[in-house]
Amino acid sequence: MDGHDEQSRPGIGDLAKDTVRNKVGVLMGEAGGRLLMRPPGGGREWEVDPGDIGPVTALEEMRARNSARNRMTRLGL
Repeated sequence: MDGHDEQSRPGIGDLAKDTVRNKVGVLMGEAGGRLLMRPPGGGREWEVDPGDIGPVTALEEMRARNSARNRMTRLGL
């Protein structure tokens, strides 16, 4: 996670940004030196190189959380 100190580095369960794909997701874990992310409202995981993870802006976080709430509502949850 180059360019981030320990305090700003997203942890498991945190929202983070895949800077290569320009996607926000929840950091789910690590496998084989790569990080696993999932869309905030659920869905298919994708792999990310640790150096390609960055923090989310307040606007990105708000959009991600709103998107997750909307998905849960559509699913009746």
